[in-house]
Amino acid sequence: MDESKNKEILNQLLMDMEDFAKLKNIDYPPIYLLGGSGCILSGYLTRATTDIDILDMDYDARAGRLLRILDRYDMLDIYLTTIPMDFEKRVLRLDGFKNLFVLSREDIILSKLGRYSPIDIEDISKLIGHSDKKLVGALIQSVITRKNISTRVKNVFMENVKNFKERFDV
Repeated sequence: MDESKNKEILNQLLMDMEDFAKLKNIDYPPIYLLGGSGCILSGYLTRATTDIDILDMDYDARAGRLLRILDRYDMLDIYLTTIPMDFEKRVLRLDGFKNLFVLSREDIILSKLGRYSPIDIEDISKLIGHSDKKLVGALIQSVITRKNISTRVKNVFMENVKNFKERFDV
């Protein structure tokens, strides 16, 4: 499937959700996208995926009704996600949507350091050129000092950070 087609599909799914919210007069809280789908929708990257990754912000039933419209989505637990807790300061609002946001490039890079798979490394190599490396370094420290993160996740993150810093000169 062509990469621009993926962006169209993702955009249409989110527009369907937005339209349903308007139709049912649902005032939904901010929804934060990350991962490949967030990168595609924000224009950070072009690649093939229609899976939607959403940061779990303990959404209520109203938001749950909207999210079901998306069909395939992953809810990522903040306790298991390697992003700084102040990520909301750096988000990008998606055009045409009331309350849909994508994490900054820098925060997405940090989220990818949690797993650091070959596809994550490929995405990071494309994101890092348009990112603030000093900010990435500061945000890494912010994640390392987080208290509300799984110890195992933090340990894997710190190991991946060593490889990341070497590979990307951060």
